[in-house]
Amino acid sequence: MRIAVIGATGWLGGAIVKEALSRGHQATAIGRDQSRLAELSGVDSAVADVRDADAVAHAISGHDVVVSSVTDRSTSDRSIIPAAARSLIEAVPRAGVPRLAVVGGGGSLNAPDGGRLVDQPGFPDAYKAEALAQGEALDLLRSAPADLDWTYMSPPPHDLAPGEKRGGYTVAGGDDPVGDGLTSGDLADAFVDELEQHRFSRQRFTAGY
Repeated sequence: MRIAVIGATGWLGGAIVKEALSRGHQATAIGRDQSRLAELSGVDSAVADVRDADAVAHAISGHDVVVSSVTDRSTSDRSIIPAAARSLIEAVPRAGVPRLAVVGGGGSLNAPDGGRLVDQPGFPDAYKAEALAQGEALDLLRSAPADLDWTYMSPPPHDLAPGEKRGGYTVAGGDDPVGDGLTSGDLADAFVDELEQHRFSRQRFTAGY
């Protein structure tokens, strides 16, 4: 499988690239900074700003799936997250790529009362802007044209951390959390499983211990 990964220089995008390569897939890392892309080994690279649909369409052409793991923690502005979703909703069909798979957020998962976790009293202010932006991106995907084959993975709402694969996690489709905690290695394992198995077309899925 030829996989284009936007955000491959991040810790989650990088874990997905590592897992995909270990399974024999090919990967192309796409980002704005050529110097950071050059630090990655075992992948092709292409320079494009995810908000530029024309540039992205050119970079992803010929791939089997586009993976998006996008945020920008150098600033408090998280508008790049829904902007990336809008751009990819346009660019992926234009480039003739069959699928889009997004690493999203867990704050828009359901709380016990049925509302979203991000809207509950006490949700940490430090994570609120990103959670709201990720929820907006999910809403954009859900309203995208019916011929766009997308998948959106939400990590668990707590204790997502860098780490190797350890297994023992649960995966489920829908808007309810399935557990707390996940390493980046296990997130990548579950995510690449979905790329291979294609169980959650036009759905959100999540994983957790």
